Amino acid sequence: MYRQSYPNDPGMHNMATAGDSHTRVSYRRNATFCDRIGNSVMGIFIGIILICAAVGLLWWNEGRAVRTAQSLDEGLRLVVPLTSTSVSMDQNNGQLVHLSGPLQTDSILSDSTYGVAINAVKLKRHVEMFQWVETEHKREINEGSQTRTETTYSYSKEWRSNVVKSGSFDNPSGHHNPNSFAVEPRVQVAASVQVGAFYLSHGLINSITNYRKLKPAAQPSGSDIKLHDGTFYHGKDPFRPEVGDMKVSFEYAGLSAKGSSHFGSADTVSIIAKQMGGQLTSYQTIAGDALEILYFGELSAKAIFDKEHASNNMMTMGLRFGGWLLMFIGFSALTSLVTTLVDWIPFIREVVSLGVCVLNMSMSISLSLTVIAIAWIRFRPVLGLTILAVSTLPFVISKMKVNADKRSH
Repeated sequence: MYRQSYPNDPGMHNMATAGDSHTRVSYRRNATFCDRIGNSVMGIFIGIILICAAVGLLWWNEGRAVRTAQSLDEGLRLVVPLTSTSVSMDQNNGQLVHLSGPLQTDSILSDSTYGVAINAVKLKRHVEMFQWVETEHKREINEGSQTRTETTYSYSKEWRSNVVKSGSFDNPSGHHNPNSFAVEPRVQVAASVQVGAFYLSHGLINSITNYRKLKPAAQPSGSDIKLHDGTFYHGKDPFRPEVGDMKVSFEYAGLSAKGSSHFGSADTVSIIAKQMGGQLTSYQTIAGDALEILYFGELSAKAIFDKEHASNNMMTMGLRFGGWLLMFIGFSALTSLVTTLVDWIPFIREVVSLGVCVLNMSMSISLSLTVIAIAWIRFRPVLGLTILAVSTLPFVISKMKVNADKRSH
């Protein structure tokens, strides 16, 4: 055994140090054949759960995709383009409207500590602290009946926007971080935002996220805070930071037309929402989705709905892939017992593993397409039946191949 041959090698609580890093060595018993059989049997139950979850995800995704597509089509049919934003017309109350114009707000967002002020919809204070960071690297060596694990912990200093808890380090000695930030990050939001005569809802304001860096002109007076390359610095030397030093920077979003031209021209937005007097709010469609859309730039209603359709399609395809992957993992767990039974025979193990992998791939693709097709039959029967027919192709091809092999013999 390894321990008998190398009795002086470091154990679980010994450390081999090299620079600002150390290595711990531990051992664990390798699973026996019976252990692997037990794990594979457990994998059957896990596989069933994963397949059921994948079916639920695919079914929900198709319903969501169709509902969203129908809601967008409904919105495009009903939307009323506003020729002017300077006044709200009573005949458009309760209607889905489209308008474009520059953002406006009377709010001056400021931070007195750093002497920063801007007429915009949002002002974000971003804070980073120089801290110790622990990096863990593992190397496993199979030694027959046991596995030797060498875990190397190394330490470096980095700028981080969250508190790194040095108390949980493997070796906290000499690697202490402050427990909190002396200056906390925060986001200020204007109390009210307009486009022309219309006030934006909280949902529309939340969509204003075109953050750009604010570059202060001067450092605060009467303070030891330094200004370097548009960033405020708490510490002795920006070029030689120490643990606990902080950097503070600012970003703004939604520049107002009422502000100074020093920051550039106001941001123009295009909006699809329901008009309620002078308020723009969420519009509930008959199809089921609520429409409250904001894009930057001057866009037509059709261009906005085209973008929303494209976004919906991308989300649908991403969730379809996620559902298929979850199903493939489920089938792999379900059939793991087959490969476990032959994993002690080298050549047969590779052949069986390849065959089982192909089988899992075929079953996951077919079942995914079947679920998608059944979900679509309710909304678009022709397309749903077509997908359902395609989903049976792997089984039809397999059956034809078996029949051809029988005839050849």
